[in-house]
Amino acid sequence: MEIPEGYWGIYKDTENMPLERFDPFRTIINEFGTKVGHITQFSPLRGKRPFEHKNNNQIVLEELHIERDSFCKVVAGELPAVVLSQDGNISNHPLSVEPKKENLESHTAISIVNLFTPMARVLYQHTQELDSIQDKSIGVGMVHLLTKHYDTLSDASAKEIIELLKTTQIAHKNSVDVLKEKYNTSKLTILHFFNIGEEAGASICHIHSQTYIYANDIGHGWTSLGFLSVPGFHKKKMNNLNYCLACKLVENKKIKDPLNQELNFEERIVFENEEWILLTAFAPERDGQLRLIPKRHTSQFLFLDEEQIKKLAEAILIANKALDEFIALAPQSMNLLQDRNILFRQENIGYNSDMHLLIDIIPIQRIGGAEIMETYRIATMFPEDVAKIMRDCLNKK
Repeated sequence: MEIPEGYWGIYKDTENMPLERFDPFRTIINEFGTKVGHITQFSPLRGKRPFEHKNNNQIVLEELHIERDSFCKVVAGELPAVVLSQDGNISNHPLSVEPKKENLESHTAISIVNLFTPMARVLYQHTQELDSIQDKSIGVGMVHLLTKHYDTLSDASAKEIIELLKTTQIAHKNSVDVLKEKYNTSKLTILHFFNIGEEAGASICHIHSQTYIYANDIGHGWTSLGFLSVPGFHKKKMNNLNYCLACKLVENKKIKDPLNQELNFEERIVFENEEWILLTAFAPERDGQLRLIPKRHTSQFLFLDEEQIKKLAEAILIANKALDEFIALAPQSMNLLQDRNILFRQENIGYNSDMHLLIDIIPIQRIGGAEIMETYRIATMFPEDVAKIMRDCLNKK
């Protein structure tokens, strides 16, 4: 088939490829030798993405959500896709240039190459030229979805979420291996997230997550710098090379952190199982923010074993239901929407920062002013009170 320029990250002309720029007034070189600051990626193709939440009259099409979104058509074999994995099994090569139509309805979960990925995956017919391109965005962009249509994670079953996480993990592993070999690098930037709802950035209502794996030296934003650099600061501050704040909290529930703040875990716990603790964030980015912490020290989603995946599915389902209930009960003045982002805060490949994996579930809340100007938030409810409301809601079910 004839592939339009840029679709599935396939380019014929280097001039058309996405590129990146760093704000020179907000960028440094960090202790890992990597650029850190505000990054802007330019990807004109992204403007062609379908927005299926609304029709031309900006009216939500509830009936059309159920069976006819673009992902449903991919699953039915009506639209072509590059399938990377299905139900935890490898399918196509991460650098495949052969999208095809195939019926995938017998599977529970699939990982596919993002049709409108904001990076170049291959330069068609002469891919070796990508090796020398420095200012372009290069890597693999993926979408992971359940073959059955759901608007939210809360509607899916734990079994389905397990399959979604498993197929995501195998797609990650295979792509990481391929990119390391192709570009002869030990370092990769990996971003994994759910956008749930239009206000959270989802252009298609069908529940899905996305992954961007960058093979070039894209660097990091300030948020990523914090998660990568804080473990080293903690070890130095506590004069203990084995110190991990998350591990200490899992072990003791109530401690003083390296900044001398009193952290009382128990007051903020919403749910826990054998592998994960779900709690409200101590300093939330938005009211109602939840944080999932693995009880075993793990730095990357790639490293989660089968039991951790199984228990994560249970915890992430409960977390979304708890947040649903809290938002429904929250006062209108909070400006909380049911839309949300789920962000996997993990160590990038090859950085050896010893950070502890965190998963943040953040509802959409309208903010402005000082909160946009700085890494700063004015919250209206203490997280301890949020946790109590969520626990009470879960206990009533």
